[in-house]
Amino acid sequence: MDKKTTINANDRPIRAVVFDMDGLLLDTERIYFEGYKRTRASFDLPPDDATFLEMIGRPQAEGQAVLQNGLQGIMKAAVFDARWAVEVRALTQGPLPVKPGVAAMVSHLQGTGLPYAIATSTKTPNAHKHLAQAGIGHHFPIIIGGDQVTRGKPAPDIYLRAAATLGIAPADCAAFEDSENGVRAALAAGMTTVQVPDIKHPSPDFAASGQHIAADLVAGAKLLGLM
Repeated sequence: MDKKTTINANDRPIRAVVFDMDGLLLDTERIYFEGYKRTRASFDLPPDDATFLEMIGRPQAEGQAVLQNGLQGIMKAAVFDARWAVEVRALTQGPLPVKPGVAAMVSHLQGTGLPYAIATSTKTPNAHKHLAQAGIGHHFPIIIGGDQVTRGKPAPDIYLRAAATLGIAPADCAAFEDSENGVRAALAAGMTTVQVPDIKHPSPDFAASGQHIAADLVAGAKLLGLM
């Protein structure tokens, strides 16, 4: 299928693609979730999955505020977070898992010459490290990390910066996201947005926000006529 055959909401050809990373390209949200649950258990805290789910897709400062609220004054978020980091490091010593469809999607984009980038809330050095651990870092030379913008998702800044770096108007870009805040950011930037839900599935109300929803990356790409 011709790469210019799309269902872009603006009826314009999609000229670039921007990806989120965690939960979309890398199957890491489950690792962070397991580390979170182990940390709660280490402090003899009862399960609280809702707090973790609320943190998904948020910039670090906002995520810490959500965590602190969820801890209900039992301890400082910084103390919990330090232990959580230890648990995550123990779980990420080897290669990181890649989500289904990533290899096929990247190969297709490279074959068609369609430019692409990553826009992730993760700090840029950590993003490079995690992609390298997954064995796909060499496929993603353009990474816009959360440390490169003042306002994190759901603000559109990171997607606007990614579009500017690619030299493509946001309205001519497709964004692929898994989280609600990421979807909000991409839509606010004016991009045609595909949500590929990971751990947290969209509510019926959120599913009607204007994004397309797909089971995986390849299905999303086909939905837009990119593959």
